[in-house]
Amino acid sequence: MEPTYEPATKESFDKFRQACDSEEDWTTVYEDKKKNIIVWSQASKSADTNINLVKMRACLNFPASVLYDVIHDADYRKEWDDNMDEGYCIQQIDPYNDVGYYSAKSPFVMISGRDFCNQRSWWVSPDSSEYIIHNHSVIHQGCPEKKGYVRAWSYMTGYLIRHNPEQAGTCIMTYLTQSDMRGWIPEWAINKGTCKLAPNLVDKLARVGPVYEGWKAKHNPEVKPWLSTEKYVWEKQ
Repeated sequence: MEPTYEPATKESFDKFRQACDSEEDWTTVYEDKKKNIIVWSQASKSADTNINLVKMRACLNFPASVLYDVIHDADYRKEWDDNMDEGYCIQQIDPYNDVGYYSAKSPFVMISGRDFCNQRSWWVSPDSSEYIIHNHSVIHQGCPEKKGYVRAWSYMTGYLIRHNPEQAGTCIMTYLTQSDMRGWIPEWAINKGTCKLAPNLVDKLARVGPVYEGWKAKHNPEVKPWLSTEKYVWEKQ
């Protein structure tokens, strides 16, 4: 029987925000003061995995609302994500939750690419000062494992985006992930690699974010399905 997929609860978003904002038990593993990037790592507290949590915080020179659009826009991602092979929606749960597929080629010779089947959820604060996008992996009959890829698993991955109070028109992004690439790659290598790869994401976003609005104006500018005026599921109760 196909499992049901429930919209993320308010408690789920609160838990993700708390993890992004927490300072306890995190170890600094990378810092670039010139680029305003800092990366922390935290040992897993879960009995299910030894994969570390990795958290990165960075300041980007464009508005929070634009970064939110950039992360959501699958068509634009095809323009800037060199690692991406495929990405598409499998099931729309409600206006703020979906199940999607993402596959990425491996940067290493003789290592298979990885793919994910994730439930993704998003939320915007009433005053649009805070944006959250987070996901976790699920099993879905519309997303069977594919030949040539190893099915990876996201325990919790996402973005917390806020306006930068110190500089108008810029934003502060916190990226948090606990993902198992699976296959034969050992857990220690995954932990080390994630800490190094996270800053590369900032470099890409810093490059593509400022030109997004110009690109979008020429590519279905009215299509932004992630923006909705409907109430969240907990607001309807």
